[in-house]
Amino acid sequence: MNLCPSCILLGYCRNRSAWLVTDKELDNPEFVRDVREAARAEAVSPDHWIDHITRLYRDYRGWITVIGGGRVFLDMDEFERPSIREWFRDFCVTPCPPEITPRVRDEARERVRILATILRALNPERAQFWGLRSDNDNEPTAR
Repeated sequence: MNLCPSCILLGYCRNRSAWLVTDKELDNPEFVRDVREAARAEAVSPDHWIDHITRLYRDYRGWITVIGGGRVFLDMDEFERPSIREWFRDFCVTPCPPEITPRVRDEARERVRILATILRALNPERAQFWGLRSDNDNEPTAR
């Protein structure tokens, strides 16, 4: 995406933004399941995930915002920890079985928030339905 002359000095497009993932979203098991599936769809090996997510964030031509306004910078240092390769393997590469209710551990909460925010920023059309499940209205009504 090319930037207009008024945005080129900023380095990002003022008209393009993405919401920071909220605690409520992280508490929703279906949202977490959808984030994991979106990460898995990236088809990146655990060894390359840190470079991949950093590149995605670097190349995003918009800005991240919080409810109430204001630009937010994501702390990519969350991914600079021992055993991060194993975390990427477990969260981003391994599929989540349907019988499992996924949850986010407290120590991984900010990591998942950052990952989900970046993936949502780059795929807003697909991400707008993360965590939503339709009701089955095809059941006959009881008489």
